[in-house]
Amino acid sequence: MARLLARFLLLFASCASVKPLETRPPVVTVATPKRLPPEEPKIEVKVIQSSEPSSNRVRIAFLNLDGAPVTITFQRNSRSIGSPTRGRLENPNCLPEHGPGFIAISKARCGTDETIALLTYAASELMRRYPNSVPMVIGAISDEDGDRLKPHRSHRSGRDVDIGYFAKNNRKLNGFANIPIDQIDFEKTFFVMATLIATGRVQYIFVNYALQKRFYEVAKAFGYDDQQLAIMFQYPRGKKARVGIIRHDRGHLRHFHVRFVCPIGDETCVLE
Repeated sequence: MARLLARFLLLFASCASVKPLETRPPVVTVATPKRLPPEEPKIEVKVIQSSEPSSNRVRIAFLNLDGAPVTITFQRNSRSIGSPTRGRLENPNCLPEHGPGFIAISKARCGTDETIALLTYAASELMRRYPNSVPMVIGAISDEDGDRLKPHRSHRSGRDVDIGYFAKNNRKLNGFANIPIDQIDFEKTFFVMATLIATGRVQYIFVNYALQKRFYEVAKAFGYDDQQLAIMFQYPRGKKARVGIIRHDRGHLRHFHVRFVCPIGDETCVLE
């Protein structure tokens, strides 16, 4: 446990080195979803061999939602073996129950080093943008060994994360809640989604289609244009359309589900 906590603190220290954001309304000016030229986030990866032949350090560089450069550096020890539904997790990194900007409510709070680094970064950005915000509620990620995590079909290889929707008026939640739609803080929730997407490391975000229109409208207010919105959202093309980063999955009315791409340099991982 001490070793896992030490790894987490190192990740947070790396993320916390980013300059504080101005506390102005979150308007996207530069950062866009990956694969969208010419303003796509640039992912610079540098793997540095450490004193231990089996361990590496990875650096991910990109632009945040203000267009400022961000670099996340972390030690890569974990492996995401196989797919999210048929895989397993080796040498995981696990979140503590409480951390700066978040609470982790599931016992299955272990993921790849990259997953934990990205979640830590999102929590730090949340605190910079909304200094007095209640914490982000993080649910299931994976078990330490990536065994079947009931009732989930996925969450087996350290790349899937459930994150609760925020409630309006900065109401604190200690778990996933049945928030009436008109009481969901779509702006703050979308800020977390967009922050993760801007890293270029998100494959999908699963959101019930009934909520996608609200998030779509917030994204337009943030400054995303029609081309960017078409890449980010399945809406308004119907919940059966196999397009967009943000897609429908049944349920997901109390939380959204983030699936990250395979970790950098992990050849054992399989996209699904």
